[in-house]
Amino acid sequence: MPSKEIILAPLKHFYETFKDEMSVDDHVEFYCNHMTADGETFLRLETYDSEKLARVVMEEYSIKSKMRGSVIMTLPKADQNVPIFFFQIGGRGDRSIAVLDISPTLQTIDYAPLVPVYEKYHELLELGDSKVAWLQKVCSPYLLHCQYDEIDCDLFLEAMRAYLDVWLEHYYRPAQEITAGGEIERATNAIYKFKWVLHHYDPAYGIFAKSWGKAAADAFVNLECSDHPAYRPPADLDAKVKHWDNKELNVVWTEAAQLRATEDTPAADQADIRARVENAAAEARFGIITPELYDRLQSPRDAASAA
Repeated sequence: MPSKEIILAPLKHFYETFKDEMSVDDHVEFYCNHMTADGETFLRLETYDSEKLARVVMEEYSIKSKMRGSVIMTLPKADQNVPIFFFQIGGRGDRSIAVLDISPTLQTIDYAPLVPVYEKYHELLELGDSKVAWLQKVCSPYLLHCQYDEIDCDLFLEAMRAYLDVWLEHYYRPAQEITAGGEIERATNAIYKFKWVLHHYDPAYGIFAKSWGKAAADAFVNLECSDHPAYRPPADLDAKVKHWDNKELNVVWTEAAQLRATEDTPAADQADIRARVENAAAEARFGIITPELYDRLQSPRDAASAA
């Protein structure tokens, strides 16, 4: 498990580097913990906003004192052409989790400034390609990722500082407002997909709900994800129902959209309507199907107009 110094160092560096951009007028601090004989489960979270970001999230966490880590996310306003800076370092024992990416909100992003930085640290850190499917749904091809393996934490923090410099100088500071309605809608969909995928696949919500209770876990998600486009933990699908997820097209369905489709469509026709909607979403460059998008794309005429 990385030392406390390693866990806290990126939070301090990010704050010192970005503090002049963040607004203290919308600053929230959240702390919740629960101690048992198995250890302490806690989360210390701070959020800010900025001119171009709906939410900056910085977290330190511990799970039963056996796993510790820190997380940084920058969630942009939907009308700002800013990708998501996404970082995590943590682990347990001698195994580490490390995630570093500049995740796209529009497919037109130019990754040329990031490529040499990625190539340098991908080689130095001796990392292979990520095998974690949910990260592949939202991250760029330039993701640096270690999943419960050994990693040079100091070198990974050096990579974090280099990625942050690229994000600031080439993406955040030069970013222009998005004016085309279709592109705003695509960015909104991508931001929502990032939030949905993160909380759908990451076990943090369930762990915290079990430790602190649902109300406190809901508060944690609300602080991270209540800005437009807002995400709320959904009611689960029946455990026997396989969640719809088109890996080839990289299109996922929210629980509510899948329930809408299965309730509206006879079972014999569901495969056809699913394929039509997924293909239309991919063609129109949407990565997650919400109930509203499903309603628009379910007919051939509407699907064609959306593209």
